[in-house]
Amino acid sequence: MYKLTKEDVVRLTKEELLLSLSSYLEEQVNLSLRKTRDEDSFSIPSWAEYQAYHLGMQKAFYKVIEFLPLTKGK
Repeated sequence: MYKLTKEDVVRLTKEELLLSLSSYLEEQVNLSLRKTRDEDSFSIPSWAEYQAYHLGMQKAFYKVIEFLPLTKGK
């Protein structure tokens, strides 16, 4: 995923922008999942807080994804 520019916002359709945003959020969820499953994360002193933080982030991302009115592939 690349960073959207002002030109992208003007050039892309609303649906394409929403799909791009959804894709970015999915990438962030997957990144968070990888971080929580990383072997080094289990040695963090406040592991429970670390896990809770990432689970909260994932839930927030999924709520936004579900909120987006996407039609392609759904």
